[in-house]
Amino acid sequence: METDRPFKEIIEEYLASNETQLPPFDKTAFQIQQEITKSEPSIKKVESLVEVDQALTAQMLKMANTAFFRGLSKVETVRDAIVRLGLQQVSQIVLLVTQKKIFTSDDVYIQELMEKLWRHSVGTAIGSSWLAKKCGYHQLTNQAFVAGLLHDIGKLFLLTVIELVRERQSSDFDPSKAFFVDVMENLHTEQGYELTQKWNLPEGYCVIARDHHLDDFDGRNVLLLIVRIVNKACNKMGIGMEEPTEQILATTPEAASLGLSEVDLAELEIMLEDAPILIV
Repeated sequence: METDRPFKEIIEEYLASNETQLPPFDKTAFQIQQEITKSEPSIKKVESLVEVDQALTAQMLKMANTAFFRGLSKVETVRDAIVRLGLQQVSQIVLLVTQKKIFTSDDVYIQELMEKLWRHSVGTAIGSSWLAKKCGYHQLTNQAFVAGLLHDIGKLFLLTVIELVRERQSSDFDPSKAFFVDVMENLHTEQGYELTQKWNLPEGYCVIARDHHLDDFDGRNVLLLIVRIVNKACNKMGIGMEEPTEQILATTPEAASLGLSEVDLAELEIMLEDAPILIV
């Protein structure tokens, strides 16, 4: 592992230089998130925001016409898709489509890791939204989805840094895959917090990106508790970048704080197994 040490130092140098940056948080996704949190959101405004983006429009119509959502007739307009899906589902699809765009790399190994990270992020988003509703926090379901999707954004940023380092170093400069994962585990929460702040996201999302692995965390933060327990569930099931872990979720402090029984947690795992993790 000693031969890997210089590589970590190089990564930290790149981070300090601010040379590598992810694209800014998608403007359309941000505007739609803001709109649906209003007491009286405007379907017309959401419709206009979606229609200017061909990819979003196509995905919206595709989802509205899937077997899960399909009604008696085929949906052919964004307005009809919004009515059928509901504003909350629409906002989640928009977020998925726009975020998926930045999980790409020309480096074969980095791309493999990004695909696993995307699967974990979407799984945590879907699971967090489901669990918020399960626990009776209906008003938090959409926030839980967003927080779950973005909790590991620091890992994505680090992968882009690692890709840049690999491009610029000699071809034989190839640290172990295990070391890549170790670097991300140790640095991603700090980088995630800084990135979400640069994106001007609500502080609640920034805190979750920073604190979802802390041993000493705010047990009163319901959204943080939900994302933490679903993150653990995904890791236990191997939905992510690493192999499945042995963990008894019912004994975790998050489960105790949320009042989750073994049956509740088993239902969460079943839901994650059946969920369409790769929606887009």
